[in-house]
Amino acid sequence: MKTATWRITYSLVLAISSIGLFVGFSMVLLGTYSSFSDGDPSLMGDPDQPLLSRVFDYFSYFTIWSNIVVAVVTGVFVFRPRMSSFWFRALWFSSLLMISVTGLIYNIALADLVQAEGAAAVSNLCNHVLTPLAFVLAWLLVGPRGWISLRVIAAGLVIPFCWIFLTLVRGAFVDAYAYPFVNVTKLGYAEVLINLSVIVVACCVLSLVLWGIDKLMCKLVGTQNESNQGAVE
Repeated sequence: MKTATWRITYSLVLAISSIGLFVGFSMVLLGTYSSFSDGDPSLMGDPDQPLLSRVFDYFSYFTIWSNIVVAVVTGVFVFRPRMSSFWFRALWFSSLLMISVTGLIYNIALADLVQAEGAAAVSNLCNHVLTPLAFVLAWLLVGPRGWISLRVIAAGLVIPFCWIFLTLVRGAFVDAYAYPFVNVTKLGYAEVLINLSVIVVACCVLSLVLWGIDKLMCKLVGTQNESNQGAVE
């Protein structure tokens, strides 16, 4: 796959993810988004909070983390297309896993519950639908190939585990949580830890599925793209 095609493909993904993040963060700064908490003080997302609280809430969502990691990775793909060190592969896999989880959970379980309008609809569409779809399709169409291994998977799980840790720590201080399934205030730590354990297992299974797809694509189209040949390990 020629470098130009690689860059164009990932430039489109970068544009989509950046638009979603920019529009969403702009609404946070202006306080113009609809409440995500539905009046429940144990859930984050109240637009009437002070600015700093709104900003911290925004960066507490797994969706935002996944889109930020995708934006960082695609930015590197566009401007440093030969980068393929172990830790960058781990970061790339983390972005692939996290954005896949974001897209799957939203479109399977949450899409019918969300009624966003105007700018919120644009941000929601980019963050939950277009970015996940575009990033996964870009991987399938242009690669990279042969980047996934058990070591990469293990390292790629660091960021999701950091999100879990920070979610529980911040929640303990502010008594509010990003999602109902991690709402310790209502569910208690025992049930929340069970919920998180199920999600971790599901992520491990999804990681193996992605690894299997990667192996299949390697057999079909080869191991590595021209745009990534010669990269420093």
